Amino acid sequence: MKNHRIALTLILAIATLAVTQSATGEENASTPFKAKSVYLIGNSLTWDTVPSLLDGDVQWHVDCGKSLPFIFANPQIPCVKTSTLWPQALREKQYDIVSFQTHYGATLAEDVETISKWIQLQPKAVIVIHTGWAHHEKRAAEYASTETSGKMQHSAAYVGALLAELKKQFPDREFRQTRAIDLLDHIAADIKAGKAPLTDVVDLHRDAIHMKLDSGRYLMHNAMRHALAQPRSHRGFEKLDPNLKAYLDTVLDWLQTQEAGNR
Repeated sequence: MKNHRIALTLILAIATLAVTQSATGEENASTPFKAKSVYLIGNSLTWDTVPSLLDGDVQWHVDCGKSLPFIFANPQIPCVKTSTLWPQALREKQYDIVSFQTHYGATLAEDVETISKWIQLQPKAVIVIHTGWAHHEKRAAEYASTETSGKMQHSAAYVGALLAELKKQFPDREFRQTRAIDLLDHIAADIKAGKAPLTDVVDLHRDAIHMKLDSGRYLMHNAMRHALAQPRSHRGFEKLDPNLKAYLDTVLDWLQTQEAGNR
């Protein structure tokens, strides 16, 4: 009888602890992240987020240098041969999250029309807009531009207008963004203030527009992970300079703070 009372006491104590942890949020610290199904559409700037290292069930349709309207109209031969073509993917499977990367060549109206057609094929998916980024020589001017009536630019104004139109059409849908352009602008400000271990934003690039395979891709991969509600990861980036990684982590921390403030 005494043993039974002891066992019952232990069970009650464990149950009480579980309830307390759930109420305080402590349980989340030890609960494994449940990866979701993800599908990404874009060009090489989507590829620079390294989709293959994302968690969960992940597919993509990546066609180098192409805009979303082009990819919609020409899905047959994307440059990345591991692509799952979007007509098959979006019509045969329902994803938890779908990411779209706007790019040069499209107008705001064309991007809205194209993305809207894809959203209709995925009625339950959370939508992520991957902002991509400009050629580094044009980055600052494009980011500061308020023009949205012409061709796409990698600016806060363009992305804001795009999201506003999409939210108007799909008011019940959840939208997120990678804020890649905001991250680069934040780094540029840090460099100007002498707060970054870089001399120029171009230090993160391997050519005129693409990210370096270590530092730049680490930043953009984790920006995508943040948009997908996946935990930060350095898998695949083990050779990244520790000091530079530490700085880039502060930039990603800033992103989390910005997102929290916008909720």
